[in-house]
Amino acid sequence: MAHQPYHSPASYRGRSYDLSHLDPFVFEAASAKVPRPLRINVRFTNHCYSEAFDPDQHAPNDPTIRDGTRNRAFAPDRYALSLHLPALIQGLVTPGARVHETAARRNWMYAAAMEIPVANTRYQIFFELRRTMPERRRFQDLDMVVESAYPADPDRPAPNVLGRMNFLLLAGNVYLGLKTSTRR
Repeated sequence: MAHQPYHSPASYRGRSYDLSHLDPFVFEAASAKVPRPLRINVRFTNHCYSEAFDPDQHAPNDPTIRDGTRNRAFAPDRYALSLHLPALIQGLVTPGARVHETAARRNWMYAAAMEIPVANTRYQIFFELRRTMPERRRFQDLDMVVESAYPADPDRPAPNVLGRMNFLLLAGNVYLGLKTSTRR
């Protein structure tokens, strides 16, 4: 049976871009709060390789990517950085990895220092982490949706974050239904 891609290849200015690196995957995280490793299912949205369509910046004949009722445009810089996303997400199991609670309080941000496209650019990865629905818990414990990822823009204000938390603590708290808000 042929592999069905989660994201169809993107076409941009005569070139095709493979998105198979953004296929869903499961990784394990050992939280001190849970006596066994937690299985986290990861999915990525098209915001990891696209940006809001702006008719002043994007060519009218460039293909668009539908996101609900809005059009988005393929973003080569976001795509290049997205190649690192699976490894960065799996790196959250490093004991010192910290994530930031966003002002929306339903999602989190991980800021990774990257050399691409500019040295020491903060690559901001926004994700939501929830306990898996009961009928799927024999396969996984938590669902992570990486909602967006893009380099920090020095001309725009930094994301509004409330506090930070160790990712392994966050994973354990989400799984157990405990408080996840950070101290301020």
